[in-house]
Amino acid sequence: MNWRSLPKKSQETSGQKRIKVLVILFLVFAVLIVLRLFNLQILRGGFYAALASGQHELYQKLFPERGSIFVKEKSGDKEVLYPLVTNRVQKMLYAVPRDIEDASATAQTLFDILGYSQDFDLPRVEAELFADISSSTDPKLAAEIKKKRLDFWWAEQKRLELENNYNKLNKPDDPYEPIRPRITDEQYEALKKLNIKGLGYQERDWRYYPEKNIGGQIFGYVSADEADGGGKYGLEGYFDDVLRGKMGEIYSERDAFGNLIAIGNNSLKPKEDGADLVLTIDRAIQYKTCQEIKDMVEKSIAKQGTAIVMNPKTGAILALCSWPDYNPEEYYKAKDINVFNNPAIFAAYEPGSVFKTITMAAALDSGKVEPETTYVDVGAVSFGKDIIKNFADLTYGKMTMTQVLEFSINTGAIFAMRQITPPIFSEYVKKFHFGKPFGIELGKEMAGSINNIDKKAEIYAATATFGQGITVTPLQMIAAVAAIANGGKMMKPYVVSQIIHKDGVENFLPQEIGQPISSVAAAKLAGMMVSVTENGHAKKAQIPGYHVAGKTGTAQVPKQGGGYKSEDSIIGSFVGFVPFTDPAFVMLVRVDEPVHGKVGETVAAPVFKNVGQFILQYYNIPYDRPDDPALKKQSN
Repeated sequence: MNWRSLPKKSQETSGQKRIKVLVILFLVFAVLIVLRLFNLQILRGGFYAALASGQHELYQKLFPERGSIFVKEKSGDKEVLYPLVTNRVQKMLYAVPRDIEDASATAQTLFDILGYSQDFDLPRVEAELFADISSSTDPKLAAEIKKKRLDFWWAEQKRLELENNYNKLNKPDDPYEPIRPRITDEQYEALKKLNIKGLGYQERDWRYYPEKNIGGQIFGYVSADEADGGGKYGLEGYFDDVLRGKMGEIYSERDAFGNLIAIGNNSLKPKEDGADLVLTIDRAIQYKTCQEIKDMVEKSIAKQGTAIVMNPKTGAILALCSWPDYNPEEYYKAKDINVFNNPAIFAAYEPGSVFKTITMAAALDSGKVEPETTYVDVGAVSFGKDIIKNFADLTYGKMTMTQVLEFSINTGAIFAMRQITPPIFSEYVKKFHFGKPFGIELGKEMAGSINNIDKKAEIYAATATFGQGITVTPLQMIAAVAAIANGGKMMKPYVVSQIIHKDGVENFLPQEIGQPISSVAAAKLAGMMVSVTENGHAKKAQIPGYHVAGKTGTAQVPKQGGGYKSEDSIIGSFVGFVPFTDPAFVMLVRVDEPVHGKVGETVAAPVFKNVGQFILQYYNIPYDRPDDPALKKQSN
């Protein structure tokens, strides 16, 4: 049939059908497009926004912000939190060498504004440069030689710096070259004004420590090395997983050519910022403690010093400081890697006479001696061919156990141990948690060694009674004395009180880990320790208006291969608490190998006094000895 012979109405109906079909198809496509746009812009908008964002925005979307570390500070009747570790945005400087127009001129400009890329140990440099100039050289000639050599050295360093900058910039095909990982705001503004083509800046979060020299070894540091990033040492290392948070992720399906498949399975997983830590550390007490231990180390020209302040009722660390310290923000400038280890938990040492408190605690608790129990000192005790003598070869005659502590008599400590036998003495030492770590949240902790106590020959237990032949950490020693201050109950030392997570707060509560001695024995020993500061070798620890319980220690320094260094090499220490009936704190001070001051009373007790007096005033602790003549003398 010829279609032209169809009625006109039939032809129009067929055309209308085709139009309707096209309209429907267009509507379907429109709906699909709307749905797709809804999916892309609303449901998956975050993913595509991340892909479209600049590098810094993408960094912010994927890289979590590291948690802060807070300490406590007293403000009136309240405690407030103060950040001692947080984050700060700083500029990173990079170059696009292919866009640099004049590599030589740009290298010079960078040097003029940024200076040298490293700090120089100038005293060491000068010592090497001038090593061959004898003291007999004519002073005027020596000065001229020194100036010429130093000028030449600085000129060489400048040449090397300029060469380094030029080599980075003179790469015509290089699209990216890092110049400095961090520049100051002043340097950024100076470079920005010059508008040098080929230089770029990227904002990056850097760890920021607002206050310096008040506990770098507590905090540790965060490595700037992207390949080896993360927290190292201290809290930054111990809590790295908690502080760093979790990275965000972008997942996208791609075709064989690596192109994004728009209708593929694409997603953006948000980052999770790190949690914050709240420490038991009190900022004011920490600052004072660090200041005092630093001053003493420098005054006595000591190798190092450590001080710990603890609440004996809870085990909370109120201050922990060592000197030399380091700035975690510039950890790479440390000249000795050992400075990263915290001496309070890492540097085990022979404690010396402070350990006599533990010997006396065991004898008192066993009921074998009382504070007024007497013995006759003849100046030495023989163990076959071996002889143990008192310090400075002194002989005291008839003495009480209290006087044994007052005058730190070695033979008296041996007498006390013999009343209970070496095996029982060993049991008590272990009850006080010596020989094993506490697991405090500060990184690598040494256990010390008390193995000698269990050797068959009695002389090993005898030397241990006055802290020789065994090693302990400062943390172990203060925790043991804190148990005496706390009625015989031993609390686990801890330095983190809270972890503030996004979805809640995790609290750390005081934890009792044993009772090595009875409350009666602890009270008797505390009274004996008060007598030490009032009548014995610890008078410099006295605090006007208060009864101070304490004990000094002067220990020899062992040397590798056995034996001890010269008699001039000592570790001076003091450990004590105040007020002795209701202690507000217990403190240990240790000073290693001082040049000036060869006993614990001279180098350690004054630090205890100065910090202790500050804490008592800070806490507003009432006098427990208001009739103390020293108070009247102080007021005059």
